[in-house]
Amino acid sequence: MFECRNCRDQLFDLVYRNLPDRLHGKAGVFSYVRCRGCGLVQLLNVPDDLGAYYEGYSLHTQKSLTYRAFRRLLLGHCYPLPRGRTGRLLDVGCGEGWYMRLAARRGWRVCGYELDGEYARTLSRHTGLEVVAGVDALEGRGGQFDLVTFHFSFEHLTAPTRMLSLAFRKLAPGGRVYISLPNPAGREARAFGGRWFHIDPPRHITLFTKAQIRDLLARTGFEGARVRNLPAPTGFAGSLSYLLAGRMSQPIWLAATAPGVVWSLFVGDGMFAVTARKPLAPAPPTWDEGRYEPEVPQRAPVPRDQARARAARPQ
Repeated sequence: MFECRNCRDQLFDLVYRNLPDRLHGKAGVFSYVRCRGCGLVQLLNVPDDLGAYYEGYSLHTQKSLTYRAFRRLLLGHCYPLPRGRTGRLLDVGCGEGWYMRLAARRGWRVCGYELDGEYARTLSRHTGLEVVAGVDALEGRGGQFDLVTFHFSFEHLTAPTRMLSLAFRKLAPGGRVYISLPNPAGREARAFGGRWFHIDPPRHITLFTKAQIRDLLARTGFEGARVRNLPAPTGFAGSLSYLLAGRMSQPIWLAATAPGVVWSLFVGDGMFAVTARKPLAPAPPTWDEGRYEPEVPQRAPVPRDQARARAARPQ
């Protein structure tokens, strides 16, 4: 039975039917639906063997120096670090760990989070940094963080509301969360439809719009959410490859990168980032739809004989 991963509604409308894994060509077809309750687009059925679709996942492999320079040039603005400050950083969904290493070099005390225990241990050996695996391990880890980042990892979560709530609890008061996401309501997504690069079934499980992620942040307790587009050529280049070849084609992807830069300058809404802050102090309670009333101080009842004496006293 379907249950929305955002609002738990059980009614939906079909958006994309029987999409293949175009990125890595693994077996299976997958459909995406839109929840009638909140409008969130999400994978209809998450495969039981979801981990198999991450075997050989391109974002988990160590990259060459040339690739890393190329990535910094085209996507570096998607991975910011606050200027002039350091602190404790939790990176949720670490890729091959390059952002963690960068943050550590700049003086941050870094901890990574991955769902798969084996990959977390491998990544920890590669980076020399702490990487915890699983929600329970993160729950049990002591200490709080000043910054929690979800760099294109939030859409991979099977329980996004639970993970954001955990991030909120793990943040120190005044700490910030940074989430980068594909934008399913953008012009790029509409232009390419079911061959849009950032759908990526079945690894991308939810596709939050800007309004939906703002609402979720507010419901979780965050304040001051700010959203900005992340112009990048990757969505155009990957989508063109899917459109022309039906799968990821490196020659087409590389050839389409330059026109993708131009596309991103004029369209630039394939991805976006949102930041928000945990309040310095708990928010004051609000009255819920009038069902509760604030307590009004009551005077103690005056005995009847004293009341008569007061009434008879000359004014």
